[in-house]
Amino acid sequence: MSNQSGKKPLLLIIDDEVALTRSLQIALRDPGYEIAIAHTAEEGLASANALRPGVILLDLRLPDSDDLNPLERLLAMLPDSPVYMMSAHGDIKTAVDAVKRGAKDFVTKPFDIKALKTRLQGHLQVSESPGQGLVGNSPVMEKLRQELALIAKSPAKTVLLLGESGTGKTAAANEIHTLSALAGKPFVEVNCAALPEALLESELFGVEKGAFTGAHKSRSGLIEAANEGTLFLDEIGELSLAMQAKLLSFLESQRYRPVGSTDEKQANVRVIAATNRSLSDAVEEGNFRADLYYRLNVMPVKLPALSERADDIPLLLEHFSMSFSMTSDPVSFAPEVIETLTGYHWPGNIRELKNLVERLSVLYGGNEVTLAQLPDEYSEKLPENKVETLASQPAEPVGEITEHLANEEKRLILGALRESGGHKGNAAKRLNISRHALKRRLQKLGIQS
Repeated sequence: MSNQSGKKPLLLIIDDEVALTRSLQIALRDPGYEIAIAHTAEEGLASANALRPGVILLDLRLPDSDDLNPLERLLAMLPDSPVYMMSAHGDIKTAVDAVKRGAKDFVTKPFDIKALKTRLQGHLQVSESPGQGLVGNSPVMEKLRQELALIAKSPAKTVLLLGESGTGKTAAANEIHTLSALAGKPFVEVNCAALPEALLESELFGVEKGAFTGAHKSRSGLIEAANEGTLFLDEIGELSLAMQAKLLSFLESQRYRPVGSTDEKQANVRVIAATNRSLSDAVEEGNFRADLYYRLNVMPVKLPALSERADDIPLLLEHFSMSFSMTSDPVSFAPEVIETLTGYHWPGNIRELKNLVERLSVLYGGNEVTLAQLPDEYSEKLPENKVETLASQPAEPVGEITEHLANEEKRLILGALRESGGHKGNAAKRLNISRHALKRRLQKLGIQS
């Protein structure tokens, strides 16, 4: 996520204790990043929206908010910026609840500054890696970059990003914004699944004083904050039908009403929506409005799964190992580890790979990761005797006409497994299919692994 306030990554500290924030500002000052301070929840939310920090330190007890509402709003606004909760020892139970709701972790007061620096530094580095979800030089990635560049320079007011979870839709949205004429203007991100409907409506459209209990003052919404820039609506498929209708109205007219207001406001924004769901299926099921779907689907972009661009995995491993380097040297990977991870099916896509490298960087930073150090799910291998035993298992009955084809498929799969020493990932590569597809074929053919 880019930092709108400057080239250095930004740490935002939200705490009402002036002396504490000054002490943290001095203790955490580093030539590699900048620090911003806010002393209330509203001030912190405004700063987060304007500055797009890479990491946030948020106090549990703020004078204008005594619950986890600021955390929920920050997570909706900046889903890729980790939020660390700061708590006194008596607030540990609440801090744990905050982690369950999406906070990265919590730190207790008084702080171990050295440990806090180590925990924050990796995230600050990663947050400033441009296009981290678009790293790769495979043909499919080159094609995607060209497509995003063309869309960025087009006059299209709506763009729809499609793809599995973790494929880099946020990075793609940032890429479109950065390459467009709107670069330098606001880029406001909202996770539609992170907030309940009532709160999401007031976050998007703003709220008039007295509109509901607790609305003690008028507050601008994120649409207004994105005026003349880009509004990125992630997880658009999770919107309720009522919210879909309100969003459609805004897209059609670029006009909206804050909650509790009778006056309309206008905003000129490009809307980029993203989803991992099939919106066309949701339309058929009655869970998504057809008119909104067609309005969003003017410029659809399909982001490839990581398994579709496995050639990029060695480069991604190097990229994330450098990003997460917390020692003098980044973690490195033995050749057999790179081969194994290249053959893995990556159901969590880029996000899963990034999380794995972060974990390995913490455990083995500065050293070479060996195959034995990989978590079991990434180095799963069939015993040699099991591969031989599989040959005697009959294929699942599939009917007289297709039985020959099924047996031939089984023969090819077993041959690839033998040649790969029982390693499913390498066998999948030999068959030119994903590891996930191989797993499905094993199940369908009745081959028990």
